[in-house]
Amino acid sequence: MFELLEPFQKSLAVQMRNQIQEGTFSQVNLFGGPRYSLRMSFALEAARVLSCRRQGMSNCSCESCRKFATLGEPNVLIVSQRDHKSLIETHLDAFCRLYNDFSKIELMRAIRTLLLQYHPSFSPATASQTSLYDAASSVNELLISLGQEREIGQKEAKKWAEEIRSSLKPLYAANRKNTTVTIAQVRAIDEWVNQTGMGSNKRFIILEAMEQTNVSARNSLLKILEEPPEDTYFFLISEFPNRIMSTILSRVRRYVFPPLGKEAVMLYLKPYYLHDRQYESLEQFYLEGGGMDLNKNRQIAGMLFSSVQSRRYLLLPDLQQLLSNVDDVDGYEYVLRALLDRLADALEEESLSADLAYRLSSLVSSSYSEGQLYNQNGRLMLEALYYRMMEER
Repeated sequence: MFELLEPFQKSLAVQMRNQIQEGTFSQVNLFGGPRYSLRMSFALEAARVLSCRRQGMSNCSCESCRKFATLGEPNVLIVSQRDHKSLIETHLDAFCRLYNDFSKIELMRAIRTLLLQYHPSFSPATASQTSLYDAASSVNELLISLGQEREIGQKEAKKWAEEIRSSLKPLYAANRKNTTVTIAQVRAIDEWVNQTGMGSNKRFIILEAMEQTNVSARNSLLKILEEPPEDTYFFLISEFPNRIMSTILSRVRRYVFPPLGKEAVMLYLKPYYLHDRQYESLEQFYLEGGGMDLNKNRQIAGMLFSSVQSRRYLLLPDLQQLLSNVDDVDGYEYVLRALLDRLADALEEESLSADLAYRLSSLVSSSYSEGQLYNQNGRLMLEALYYRMMEER
């Protein structure tokens, strides 16, 4: 158990393995740490091991582990706030290039992590939601058929990728509008975990971006976490766990995931046969694989920062042209992160005062939080941020 993940997060793999073997693994866990530190991978592996009918080894072929290999297990529910499109598109490209069992399984897992947002326990409430559930069902049927294919050549892999990509379009669009766990989802989770007639199967709920849930959802979730039903396990995933309400924090067992080092990243990417291509992080690998131009994001941030630092407004046509690229690369968040990096560099170089750097970084952080909360257009948010920063300067 955890053998495949141990090379990347050894202490966490050993800790969780010992706790499961000793019967002390908690029913409510919080996996905190930066993105792409394998928090979701560990949550899914813990769920696989806990539901395994044998000893939980990575090569186990019991019925439960076979289903977990491609996330076909019905007793897992995921509410995930992540860039599913970049992850899936990267795996689609890898499948077309490698067309082997590894790339096929990783592709199916990436897609089903998105599809589990449409778990049967989350009943659609509107016609538009019903159409999304239908789309998710269609994609899942494609995955079932793909899983039954034993030998796939490059030509066949490309055909599969085209069909899957086409079927995913409505789900991609909907995913951009999602925020995090809603009160309706929490109520559905409560009903699901308390269902009878599910036999002895364990149930697993993975909730991501917990720090961004609203008050109603948090309070409802707290009631479930206080006394989770038997054989029910919760995995809360958060990039900023200290922002989660203290009453929830008091009921979880916390695990801290450090970022992966360069050697771990290289080892993780080895099965993808990237040859001489080097990546500093898994985030870079997935975002660039999904079509995001990180260099362009940094250039946009650099031009905006230079304007703020020099106190010279960009001409309106130049600003509009610059901001139009944010929609093209879908990189609003990453422009903000690049802006924060530029602020940190300027502070270190003493080209900005500590007070001004703090005020400007607060504006950037506030803009990001507002964008996440209200799901506003990235280009418009960035334009408003630019003018606020100029006024602050």
